[in-house]
Amino acid sequence: MKKIFKKLGVFLDATLLFTKRAFVFIILLLIVVGIFSGGGSNDDISKIPENAILNVNIQGVLVEELSTSDFERAIADFTDQPLLGETLVTDVIDVITAAKTDDSIKYLMLDFDNFTGGSPSKLQTVAAAIDDFKESEKKVIAYSSLGYGMSSYYLASHADEIHMHDYAQLFIEGYRSYRTYYKSFFDKFFIDANVFKVGTHKAFVEPYFRDNMSEEAKGNIIEWMTVLWDSYLDDVSKARKIDVGSFTNYINSLDTALKENEGDAGLTALNFGLVDQLTNKRQFRDYLFSLSGDEEDNSINTIGMRRYSNIINNDQSSAIEDESNIAVIVASGGIINGKGGPGTIADEDFVTLIRKAYDDESIKALVLRVDSGGGSAYASEVIADELEKFKESGRPIVASMGGVAASGGYYISAPADKIYAEKATITGSIGVGGFIPTFERAFDQLGIHEDGYSTVDITTSVLQTLTEKDKLILQMSTENIYQKFISKVSQNRNMTIEEVDKIAQGKVWIGEKALEIGLVDAIGNQEDAIKAAADLAELNEDYGITMIKRDDPFSTFAASFSFKVLTKMLTLMSYMGFSIPTIIDHPLINWVAMQSEELVQFNDPRGIYLNCFCEIE
Repeated sequence: MKKIFKKLGVFLDATLLFTKRAFVFIILLLIVVGIFSGGGSNDDISKIPENAILNVNIQGVLVEELSTSDFERAIADFTDQPLLGETLVTDVIDVITAAKTDDSIKYLMLDFDNFTGGSPSKLQTVAAAIDDFKESEKKVIAYSSLGYGMSSYYLASHADEIHMHDYAQLFIEGYRSYRTYYKSFFDKFFIDANVFKVGTHKAFVEPYFRDNMSEEAKGNIIEWMTVLWDSYLDDVSKARKIDVGSFTNYINSLDTALKENEGDAGLTALNFGLVDQLTNKRQFRDYLFSLSGDEEDNSINTIGMRRYSNIINNDQSSAIEDESNIAVIVASGGIINGKGGPGTIADEDFVTLIRKAYDDESIKALVLRVDSGGGSAYASEVIADELEKFKESGRPIVASMGGVAASGGYYISAPADKIYAEKATITGSIGVGGFIPTFERAFDQLGIHEDGYSTVDITTSVLQTLTEKDKLILQMSTENIYQKFISKVSQNRNMTIEEVDKIAQGKVWIGEKALEIGLVDAIGNQEDAIKAAADLAELNEDYGITMIKRDDPFSTFAASFSFKVLTKMLTLMSYMGFSIPTIIDHPLINWVAMQSEELVQFNDPRGIYLNCFCEIE
């Protein structure tokens, strides 16, 4: 079945890749036309308006690494919309940090109409940047014409003013973690789910042999999700300076609150003190114009986040290279065997990245930024081996955990000399699972059978029932991987195997609890991890930071085009009615991308996985 999944995944991935390359070809063709078209250009594109309002218009979901290439991202930069609905959390932090001391920027506007969310740790990081910006005494204004949800309101609560369209609603849906269970489906279609696992709380294989969540899995989810929920309520209440009880009452008794306000959702949020003003689009534009309007052009002096990011990055591009550097490698996505694109942790790709850092004599330490729920056990071991090789060179490694660093994500973090987790990091899930479905009964219903002869008494076909011998081999292999997992943690965390086993068993932990039980060394963000790496490497303050990135065949080509050429191209494209975001962010393309990614990740050579489906919605 693993081979079937892999082939289907490769087919879907190839289909998506063809779609992307066809799109890139069209873009290249339009670039050539744009160069020779003599179209108009905007000479002011690299200028920041006076007394500007910086529009932090986050698009899609916050991520640690984009799932698109550098060239695709370059196109997205100039259209002011990231491809596939993603925004780098570091981009948001960088523009807010730069704007704090930029005299041209007088206001910060948080626009949430196209924001779809982010993990609690990413939201906390952005919120901290907003709070830091407010120390400049510049005003922060939040606005949504569509209403606020969990993630958007968390960030909006840190603004000085919260505006919302009078027809919109503030709806806090809470955290969710639901799975689809297949046992009855498999029984109905005569599919045999052969599951092998170690860990009482290792729940990612449960959907294949149960119709509901086990008490152990549900208890663990309730435990760590309650911590995150309490933190959310407390953080928002403090930022908004409202009573946590009143905020909780609004969330849990929204029906009663709406009834008291005749069903007016906007008025309900206003009366509870959750927003400052109900403002329609025209009224909000007039308000922004009163803050920073250009009377001559009847326009508002705003600058988008993408454009501002390009400007500040160009200004910093002439930085002098340092003799001593700290390398940063981002490990984001599922861990898979072989090669993969951006947004995945493919072992062959990551061996190349780590060796780049290893071979660079200016690199004195390595920071591994992890945001992953794991994946292939084999690929996790390959990556961990390469990290241990880097350590043998005498240079320290510091792991920096993002939203999730669980199961295989923890496995690749374990070799680090020091591990940093954030307050809301989901980690642990030290356990092993395997799943091999067989279809002999299903095909029997169709009148299809398999017969023949093998010189070895081992089942290798999905049309044959696994024997007790087969099952014993697979279970022992799973238990062996688990012992290797807890042994690696034991060696690197200075704990006995018994101590690790007690806190392992697939159980999930939140950052601060992980610190308490010894799975991590400190609570801090990526910047804290970089400082710790510098201290371990005994570097003074004169060191640089080098992002070790994947090779992109388009990056050099894309960089060779100036703002003027790309502006001409986009002007022509707009004239022709060609909308990049509309095509690339089409729901069908996104669906194919998600299905392809999920299927391709089931490619471990032995069918054994260090996986944790512990992300929350």
